[in-house]
Amino acid sequence: MTSTSGFSYYLVIVGQSDNPIYELEYSTKTGGDKSSDHRYLTQFIAQASLDLVDEYVMTSNNMYLKCVDKFNEWFVTAFVANNQSVRFLLLHSSPRIDDNNIKSLFVELYDLYTKFAMNPLYEHHTHIRSNIFDKKAHLLAKKYLP
Repeated sequence: MTSTSGFSYYLVIVGQSDNPIYELEYSTKTGGDKSSDHRYLTQFIAQASLDLVDEYVMTSNNMYLKCVDKFNEWFVTAFVANNQSVRFLLLHSSPRIDDNNIKSLFVELYDLYTKFAMNPLYEHHTHIRSNIFDKKAHLLAKKYLP
C-alpha cells in the first residue's frame, strides 16, 4: 500500500437479512488501493460490525451511532433506520472526521434510499442497481467526506 495523503471510505447499506444492498467505495487518496483484497477486507469488517450495531440499537434510541467499532485503521460508524431493518455503515480511515458531516451524509442517504424504496418496481432488501442512485450517492460522499 502506498503512502498517500487523503482518506478511504467504504459505505454499505445492509438489508434485513444482513445482505449488502448497496456498496460505495470512495477515496480522497491520489493513489488509493483498489485491490480485491482491500474490498474483501472492508466487506468483512462491515459484516463483523453488524452484531455490535445491533447491540448498540438495543441500548440507544438514536438512529446515528458514532464509532461502533474499530479494526486496524478502520473506524465503523452506523445509522439505523426507524424500523431497524436497514442499516447504513461507513468505514473510514480518518480518526478525526467531523461527526456532523457523517450524520448529514447518513440523513441524506437515508432520504435517498427511502425515495428509491418507494418505487413499486423495487423489491425491498435486494441489491440496488440504479445509475441515478449511484451517482447521487457519489455526490453525497464528495459533499460530506473530506
